[in-house]
Amino acid sequence: MSTCRRVDGAVEPLQAPAMIPNAPIERRLYALMADDRSAPRAGDGSPAQKMADALSLWRAGDRNASTREQFCAGLKETLERLVRDNDVDLRKAILQHRFPKVKDYRLLVASPKCEAALQAAKKLRDLAHPARIEREPDPARKSHLQALAAAVDDARAGRGEWASVTAGACALGEKIAADFAPHADVLAEKQQLERDASVIEYLAQRAPHQSRSGGGARGRDVEDRVGTELTQLCNAMNEATASSDDPGYRIVRGANVPPALRPAESRHVKGELDFLLMHGNDVVLVGETKAGGATAIGADCLKLRNAVVEMAARAQQDRAYAFTLGSDKRSAAAGEKGKPQVLQVSGESLKRLAAPPGDAPDAQPTWPASARYFLPDAVTGIPLSQRAVAYLTWRPASLDYAQALFDGAQPAVEGLESVWRELGEDPKLAWIWEERALAEQALNAVHGSESIAGFTAAFAQMKRGS
Repeated sequence: MSTCRRVDGAVEPLQAPAMIPNAPIERRLYALMADDRSAPRAGDGSPAQKMADALSLWRAGDRNASTREQFCAGLKETLERLVRDNDVDLRKAILQHRFPKVKDYRLLVASPKCEAALQAAKKLRDLAHPARIEREPDPARKSHLQALAAAVDDARAGRGEWASVTAGACALGEKIAADFAPHADVLAEKQQLERDASVIEYLAQRAPHQSRSGGGARGRDVEDRVGTELTQLCNAMNEATASSDDPGYRIVRGANVPPALRPAESRHVKGELDFLLMHGNDVVLVGETKAGGATAIGADCLKLRNAVVEMAARAQQDRAYAFTLGSDKRSAAAGEKGKPQVLQVSGESLKRLAAPPGDAPDAQPTWPASARYFLPDAVTGIPLSQRAVAYLTWRPASLDYAQALFDGAQPAVEGLESVWRELGEDPKLAWIWEERALAEQALNAVHGSESIAGFTAAFAQMKRGS
């Protein structure tokens, strides 16, 4: 069903028609997805999965020593791999852990005052730009500008002192010197830290050059493949629909959530949705896919959950909401930008995202049943997110363990048990447990290509049996 009509080459949104309910088909779809999640799940055995499974066991009440040992084994394997790869980020974290001046340096260069000081130095250098010096008619001022340029360049390179820059600024006028004075001490502190041996070693760490991975192309390929499979599912659902005047099911890709349906601070809320399964102008479910597979879901599931929950909470039942679908280049005249296509979605269906057909009863209601992941391959588990793994590998005990490995020693795995204890005691690590709890629920909403094909076959069977 068309969601837009063209008027003089533009796209004008239609008003959402009255909802045409098709509850039996949608209940059947949700029942199929619920049955799909009931298959036994086992992790893939990766280090991140071992740690994730240990957290899940602990949350389920397994307090045996084997749970702690499983976590430590996964962390140990992770650190061993990073050491084998001579991971630059790990080496930097170790240096910051071992040497206070490295930490002082990182904090300083990340501070607003350092950014302001660097901008002030740039402003002085721009004042003494070669073109300005060339145009300066006053020989004395030209000499002062040349001296200032040399002083700034020497200080930046570590050959000179920032005090010389201050003196050069004074020679050009009191206001210039007064504007720079508050920043001179910050730059001098930065310079002094950069002369420390530990900071020199820290700055010498460079990540190896990496060629383009083609991740964007892979992501589009995965979206195309999954989109085709979901379209086939919609076709089968339409074949199973008895009514001839039914608007039909279809897949819409790349829908941007309108501002009215998301919070102002949307860092943890998805702004673009890979797939919407639509019935007329009603949304039936929200789907996402990930080229990175299960590994990417751990960090993504919070954003997807929040997007669905926010849309359901903010939508007004009697309104229609315009989701833009990107630029339609085919409708653009030569040299003009295409008008964005618009998808009208009924507020009533958006509100139902919180409780889809049959309410999809679940013992853990935090995850909305209408939020789904569709992947090319089946998923056996969701490992810890890369952010969580990085955070755990940068704990003090982990860094001590990694340093011992870099030194050629064979440290005892028991040295990592304090990281496990920190997980249970440090409030700053509570987010890892929360992320894990959500990932456990999201696992029940992940369907591979084989499952999608099974859903399609089930609706085809409904048609044959009607």
